[in-house]
Amino acid sequence: MSRWVVVLSAGLMSFSTNADSVWRPIATHATMLAMVLFINLVFLGGLYVLSIIKGKRHRAILETQVQEAQVDFLTQVLNRRGFERRIADKRQLQGYILIVDIDDFKRINDKHGHHAGDVVLQNVAARLKEALREEDMIARFGGEEFVIYAALQNKQSAEELSRRLVTSISADKYQLPGVDEPLSVTISVGVASVLDSLNVSDVTTRKGVLSRAFKIADSNLYKAKRLGKNQSVMN
Repeated sequence: MSRWVVVLSAGLMSFSTNADSVWRPIATHATMLAMVLFINLVFLGGLYVLSIIKGKRHRAILETQVQEAQVDFLTQVLNRRGFERRIADKRQLQGYILIVDIDDFKRINDKHGHHAGDVVLQNVAARLKEALREEDMIARFGGEEFVIYAALQNKQSAEELSRRLVTSISADKYQLPGVDEPLSVTISVGVASVLDSLNVSDVTTRKGVLSRAFKIADSNLYKAKRLGKNQSVMN
C-alpha cells in the first residue's frame, strides 16, 4: 500500500512539474498579450481624444474664418455678404433700411490721402455703432457707404434714429494723422420702410421687398445730398 502511495505521489509531482512547465510560458505570453492590448487601447484612446480636440479646433477655425468673411476688415462692421446673410436669417422683416453716405469723402481722400480717409471711415463706423441699439445691424457696403437695418415699429422712431445718426457724426471734429486742423465730417442718410411680414421661405417676395426698400432709401439719400447734405430724408 505504501508503495502505491509513493508511486502516486511521485506521479502527481511529475504531472505538477510538467504542467507548470507547460502553463508557465502560456501564462507569460497571456500577460504580455494583455499588456500589449492595454498599451494599444491607451494609444487608441489617446488618438481618439486628440482627434476630438483637433476637430473642435478645426471647427473653431472654420467659424472664425466664416465670421471674418462677413466682417469688413477696416471698420469691423458687417460687410455686404454678412449683412445679406443676417437679413436672410430673420424670420420677419419689420423695420427700416437706412443708407448712410459720408459727404465729400472723395475730397477728403484727395486732400489728405487714403490713410486719413481710412481713419475717417473707422471713426464714422464707430460713432454709428454707438448711436445704434445692440439689435440693429450695420454694414459697410463699399467705399464710404454704410447700410443699417433697424427693427423699428413706426416712422417717427426711424426719423429720430436717422437724425441721431447725422448728429452723432457732425457733433465733434476728427483729428487725422498728419493733419494740423481737426476735420469736420458729415453724412447724408436715406430711409425707407420694410414693414412687410414675410415668411422666411418666401425668398422671391423677400428679395423683391428688400430691393424696393433699397431703391427708395437710395433715392432719398440723393435727395438729402441735393438739399445740402448733413441731413436725412424719408418719404
